[in-house]
Amino acid sequence: MYGTVIYWAAPCFTQAERMWNRLCAEELRDMGYVVILPQDEATKCMVDGQLDFDMLAHQCEKQAISSDIVVAVLDGPDPDSGMSLEVGLKIGSKGGPVLGVRTDFRVSEDEQLNAMFRLLNKVIYFPSFNESYQELCEEIGRGIKEVLN
Repeated sequence: MYGTVIYWAAPCFTQAERMWNRLCAEELRDMGYVVILPQDEATKCMVDGQLDFDMLAHQCEKQAISSDIVVAVLDGPDPDSGMSLEVGLKIGSKGGPVLGVRTDFRVSEDEQLNAMFRLLNKVIYFPSFNESYQELCEEIGRGIKEVLN
């Protein structure tokens, strides 16, 4: 599994989201994975001090599709729209597996995720009551190995 390229599809707008994404990415990198964080890719799409959203969208599309696996963070009462599109691109391209990760113990009104997330290869539920991102990443690593084998 070393060298496996993970596209980390997750919300990356708040400081808390960005910090958690980075902690998880670094932990997975320490395990030997290559992790693409869209929040880092955004810095490569700056033109004259402004974020070029078209460039960013195309870059994220290309990386999500070409990665070995997409790890999709499904947190929130309704998971992030950008992450959902990235998952759809990966599934629609037949580009490989998608591993869902949910730490959020809240449920939607129908007490389930959107039915379309049933297309994911696997979903790991790791309730946030356990605040160890290291243990979560170990679980993600096991999930990646399971899905890729």
